[in-house]
Amino acid sequence: MQLLPVAQDLFTAFLVLLTPLISMRRTQQLRRCTSGEARITSYQFTIWKLWVSAAVAVLLAYPTNLNVLPDQEHVATWLGAHLPVFLVAAVATTSFVIIGLRQGFRAMADAAWRKKVAKAVQTMRFMLPVSAKERRYWIMLSLSAGICEELLYRGFLMHYLSGLLAGGVALGVLGAWPVASTLFGLAHVYQGVAGVIRATIAGLLLGLIAILTGQLILPILLHALFDLQMLWMYRPVDDDPDIAEKLIQGCTPSEL
Repeated sequence: MQLLPVAQDLFTAFLVLLTPLISMRRTQQLRRCTSGEARITSYQFTIWKLWVSAAVAVLLAYPTNLNVLPDQEHVATWLGAHLPVFLVAAVATTSFVIIGLRQGFRAMADAAWRKKVAKAVQTMRFMLPVSAKERRYWIMLSLSAGICEELLYRGFLMHYLSGLLAGGVALGVLGAWPVASTLFGLAHVYQGVAGVIRATIAGLLLGLIAILTGQLILPILLHALFDLQMLWMYRPVDDDPDIAEKLIQGCTPSEL
């Protein structure tokens, strides 16, 4: 029995099954009692987990370049032969980018809009950055998520599900795309049902961008930027200092 296919299968099982459970456990701890230090510890662990997982994925896939999507020529030829599909995909991804970034830019200058955003994300504020130190860690977390999650879900999983690694199944690129996107969504189960749906849709559109461009550079940049936007959209120290103080010092989220 060859070891590489087995190792790839086991790593995929870890990515699909254990990673969401680990995230759920840490999230439940923060739901019970959150504080600035507790959130920083969670950020540090997640950063470490992402980079180790991405490094393992790159090693297991070697010499395959995970930054380059599989079977580019075939996909490009198929899209070229189906122009309406290409146009719909281009419009959908462009709209996704514009709508996604517009919220962040608006929040930079509009305090009233930020308060609306804060209200919308209040069920998640137990895990969002508040203090200056937390916000610095959030920058590292956002960059790590952009790079590592794209390498894992749009890189390793797309190759694995396309049948181009030693292990895996042969769904082809267009078959691997929705499956990998759904698994990416399920990895965000700690955000609840709405979070899974949002992440799945984002995964589908980021995957579509990767398919259209043939590589992960643009999805990585957009993923990191979407996560970084939270620093502009959520600023409780400026907009709600009393709540911010409680979140920093430590509290039970249900008390807020």
